[in-house]
Amino acid sequence: MYQLWRDVHLLLGLFFLSFILMFGVSSLNFSHHSWFDTEPATDEAVVPVDPARAGTPRELARLLMETEGYRGELGEVRDAEGQIGFNIGRMGTVHDVAYTRGETQAHVKTRVWPFSAMLTWMHATFLVQHEYPLHNVWGWLMLLTSLGLLALGGTGLYLWFKLKKERRIGVVLLSANVVAGVALIVLLWIG
Repeated sequence: MYQLWRDVHLLLGLFFLSFILMFGVSSLNFSHHSWFDTEPATDEAVVPVDPARAGTPRELARLLMETEGYRGELGEVRDAEGQIGFNIGRMGTVHDVAYTRGETQAHVKTRVWPFSAMLTWMHATFLVQHEYPLHNVWGWLMLLTSLGLLALGGTGLYLWFKLKKERRIGVVLLSANVVAGVALIVLLWIG
């Protein structure tokens, strides 16, 4: 039984290592924003639009996704007095669209964030109720990661408890880890 739990613990640790590193780096980015390059690269373009297929913001977004290859979720929709505005966004890339009804072109400002900034988007994107399917896939991966980290901790505690000769050092390390974790939470909370 010990061998089985050791193998499960090892495989969980190896599988979730990249997610743990991503959360660690993105947490640093949240708390020390100035250490990372977070300014997006911007590009502006004028794209052709068929006015017959751009009656509503959703129709225009679908048209741009088909013709220009934009991917993501429709957000920040504005539709007033003949002006349509919205964005199509996914982790790390946002296309801001401005269109006047009846025109044959739309103005698009594209912002692409560097990898370190995209990690913070990944850190903060969760749930599985998104229009963009890849955001839902990411949400399920985050749920699995959370459950996997709980299982990793549980199997680690079980393995530590089974090694009787290692219990003293384990109590010291576990206590130090709890104190350090609580101290970091307090520092982030007050800072």
